[in-house]
Amino acid sequence: MQAIKVVLPQLHTRQMEVASSPTRFRVLACGRRRWGKTRLGSALCMKIASTGGRAWWVAPSYRMSEVGWRLIRRLAAQVPGAEIRQGDRLVILPSRGEIQVRSADNPDSLRGEGLDFVVLDECAFMAEEAWTEALRPALADHMGRAMFISTPKGQNWFYRLWLRCIDPLQTEWQGWQLPTIDNPYIADSEVEAAR
Repeated sequence: MQAIKVVLPQLHTRQMEVASSPTRFRVLACGRRRWGKTRLGSALCMKIASTGGRAWWVAPSYRMSEVGWRLIRRLAAQVPGAEIRQGDRLVILPSRGEIQVRSADNPDSLRGEGLDFVVLDECAFMAEEAWTEALRPALADHMGRAMFISTPKGQNWFYRLWLRCIDPLQTEWQGWQLPTIDNPYIADSEVEAAR
């Protein structure tokens, strides 16, 4: 299996910081205002798939998963020989790597696959069981990695993941609080207007 060359979207400095982190589990607490978490997650999924790995993008609902699917589909379309299965929300690259976009509205439907990487999009809004009972075990085969991206929603399981990141005894977890103002592609005036 030969890795393929994929032109990934340009990442800003803070996205590069997250992307280059060696930690296995990354937690990004972002505001709703355009930090670029979808761009980052999609780029990382493509990177894994381009080397023959299996990546999933998981959102709380089928409708919410469309956000990630649109960008992943656009990135895959640039790869000669990529197979894009719209109905399955599945991309298969010539490297035999794949990305599938899934919904966590039924956590049991996420069981069974071995994964190299998973993005849990807006995970504060999905059932914790999607992670603990289905996705976390799927990473065990290959010591796969996960990225949790969400806007906070009180002190739920996403908040508890965040607490792992600030525990100095945890070496596999790292967290970032990422405001929109960190995105150099968004005008400061837009951030101020939203406030």
